[in-house]
Amino acid sequence: MRRQPGPVSKKTFFEVFSSCSPAGTVSVLPEEPGERVLNIRRLACLRKDGGNMKSGKRIMVVLCLVCSLLFPGCAASASGSFLTIVTGSTGGTYYPVGIILANHFNAVLMDKGYRFSARSTAGTVENLDILGSGEAGLAISMVNLTGFAYSGTANFEGRRIENLRHVMGLWQDVTQFVVRSASGIRTWPDLKGKRIAVGPAASGTEFSSMVLLKVLSGLSFSDIAAERVGYSEASQALRDGRLDAFNAEAGFPVSAVAESYAGTEGVAILEISPKEFKKLNKEAPFYREVIIPAGTYPNQKRELRVAGIKCCLLAGKDVPEELVYNMLKVIYSVKDELKEEHAAFTRVDFDNPLEGLFGPPLHPGAVKFFREMGLSIPRELIP
Repeated sequence: MRRQPGPVSKKTFFEVFSSCSPAGTVSVLPEEPGERVLNIRRLACLRKDGGNMKSGKRIMVVLCLVCSLLFPGCAASASGSFLTIVTGSTGGTYYPVGIILANHFNAVLMDKGYRFSARSTAGTVENLDILGSGEAGLAISMVNLTGFAYSGTANFEGRRIENLRHVMGLWQDVTQFVVRSASGIRTWPDLKGKRIAVGPAASGTEFSSMVLLKVLSGLSFSDIAAERVGYSEASQALRDGRLDAFNAEAGFPVSAVAESYAGTEGVAILEISPKEFKKLNKEAPFYREVIIPAGTYPNQKRELRVAGIKCCLLAGKDVPEELVYNMLKVIYSVKDELKEEHAAFTRVDFDNPLEGLFGPPLHPGAVKFFREMGLSIPRELIP
């Protein structure tokens, strides 16, 4: 059993390290069983016990390092700045991609005083809220929800998030509605009454599942037994017979989908016919037709017609211009390595990185980089 984190008063935390955003807890759950649970309160006592100024500075550096790991809002320290990339479910695409980007950024930019880390989250909706609160500097997000958040429309009505800035477009997040063959699900209306993982709560996948069910089957979440879990948990539950279907909306291949295809239970992905896509695109024009090639997953013998939504890399408005510029220099200098490290990068259009972006403007650092590349910046993306 993992230890549950204990609460901390905001007063104590801000007395120790005023530049950190409150995260609700002092202790943090270890990423893996057996890891130490770090406790800021104990470190705080060291500073109050006296000691010379040199020791105090050392303690503050330690606090900053600890905060960078535990609290996304710790933006700066005596020795540099820490940036968190908020991503998605560990069984999806955003999280491993975030780790890959953080590793490459650290390899080049750590000498400039920056340190990056990737954080697993519920996905796009949570990422936008976190970025908007200033608790993280970078995020991977679906373009449609990014636009809704920036304009304060749709599911972000009344809570506009204005400090979002585009860095670049990424790949298409592909709808991969995996169904257990034994469930009898062959068409979208067959989902009625079934046990379905619609995506983690506060995720872009949850929003997309709602749209897909409504448009393609005339259903709502009240017409199914909806579960809100991560992709890995959903895949395991499907293989165990505890779920009939789950939606994993991400750049393919998705590890959770691969695990489902490799299991002993037969599975399939619900396809979207040209007629169904026309209907979907009319109601939700941010979708694009996508083909999943045969052989993408174990035992997948033919290509699959589905739909996708572009995702993007975002930065907070206050992230320094030169840092975003240098991040893009890193990405473009290692793009061939990125493609080898994760297949999602093979579907990034590095020659047209601004296509499909809407809502927030580009970050000034991105404007500088892409102008140097010789790209014309659309008027609506100029800060």
